[in-house]
Amino acid sequence: MVILARYGEIHLKGNNKGLFLRRLLANLQKRIDGKVKHEGERIIISDYKDEKSTLGRVTKTFGIVSASPAFVLSSTPDAITKYLETLIVPGTFKVNINRADKKFPIKSPEFAPQCGGIILNANPTATVNLHNPDSTINIDIRQGNTYIYTKVIEGVGGLPVGVSGRAIVLLSGGIDSPVAAWLAAKRGLSVDFIHFATPPYTSELALDKVRKLQEILEDSVGKSKLYVIPFTEISMAIRKHCSPEFMITLMRRFMVRIADRMQADCIITGENLAQVASQTIQGITSNNFCATRLPILRPLITYDKSEIISLAKKIGTYEISIVPHEDCCSVFVPRNPIIAPKLKQVLAEEEKLDAEILINKAMEYIS
Repeated sequence: MVILARYGEIHLKGNNKGLFLRRLLANLQKRIDGKVKHEGERIIISDYKDEKSTLGRVTKTFGIVSASPAFVLSSTPDAITKYLETLIVPGTFKVNINRADKKFPIKSPEFAPQCGGIILNANPTATVNLHNPDSTINIDIRQGNTYIYTKVIEGVGGLPVGVSGRAIVLLSGGIDSPVAAWLAAKRGLSVDFIHFATPPYTSELALDKVRKLQEILEDSVGKSKLYVIPFTEISMAIRKHCSPEFMITLMRRFMVRIADRMQADCIITGENLAQVASQTIQGITSNNFCATRLPILRPLITYDKSEIISLAKKIGTYEISIVPHEDCCSVFVPRNPIIAPKLKQVLAEEEKLDAEILINKAMEYIS
């Protein structure tokens, strides 16, 4: 048995296809204990220990659109027909032939009914149903080897992690930011995480929650770093010196300023348009202006909350995200946050602080 894996968007990459494919093969090899090789337009995984766990890892690898456990035979009519004589097929079925090896002596329209007849002889209670069968016998004939399979398991698709650069993700511990990280990795970004802690207002339990989210995400996005930034002094300085309605806006700007200093090509946030008061167009704009040299990407900007929750459940972060522990923004949220801050006002409030001293001090204790 082998696992036959298929990639999707990589087919469209023209002269860069080789680069994307090499990255996908390398990512797969890191994730499984078997052998990975490229054969034609398929990826073949062999010599693995456990089919179920290997199949799970393959289908969670970004870039893979589907995978199938398959029997491998030599590409001769005799080998294929002998195998079909042993095949047990309950209920209704149809035969689907992909004759990728054009040197195979029998053309698909002729060979498919032959194969169906052999299966019927071996399974007297089975019947053919070409439109809505209980199972489809797929026979993928390639040069050298033929692969026969009945199951097609959907993969996550996307692009191989690492082909689009590196991102730093603002990971709060809520529902949104882990999903944003997953979507960023799906588009080929390697991701690291930055979390802002405000002890004693936030606890070790809150930080443990973030670490658990990182661990779950690594099952899809690969190995990552988590930077924990002490944010209490910055938050207290904003509360002491600035107008309270600008509290969240200024905190977000400091987070972006610190993320800007990490080794990354872009910043990822879980912001969602109009979800909360600080995520209006004006509020989001104020996070960017003169705060970072990096692009800020917001994968969830147009998602409904129900769509975000559905994705969080799919990737396995939802149950951890809803555990009730405070993050720094919820602790310091003002009673009446400004909804449509003007940049001139935001910058005037920020000038009340010695931003560089505060940021440099926080960076000294990064963990």
